[in-house]
Amino acid sequence: MSEVSATYSSPEIEKRVFSVDSSQNRYNTTNGSTTGPSAYVLQAGQIDKDKPAEPKRSNDGEFTFLSKVRMQLTGLQDDINEFLTHQMETAKNKKLKQDDELRIKSEIDKLLDGGEDDESDSDKK
Repeated sequence: MSEVSATYSSPEIEKRVFSVDSSQNRYNTTNGSTTGPSAYVLQAGQIDKDKPAEPKRSNDGEFTFLSKVRMQLTGLQDDINEFLTHQMETAKNKKLKQDDELRIKSEIDKLLDGGEDDESDSDKK
């Protein structure tokens, strides 16, 4: 069986290919690490009613074709979710850094120039 893959692209990222590595457990389960209710929600007592069924096996004990596809897709979904979460955190941190730099620059300008309103105050006199 050939393994599934996924490709992500955006204006900032030309191409990112996600591939299955069947030797890793994340591609051999239908219970993904980034899907379902959060740990916080589960600790609050919610029961995961949408938990996926275990993969099915054929009479010879091997996973069925569709079960293999489901397991691979679950692993890919985890990979993509983790990648996108990292991208969002990076973008958020970049914005926070830019905001901090603008705030600091503004504060320095006010200290050095006596404030931005000085020019308008001198025009009034």
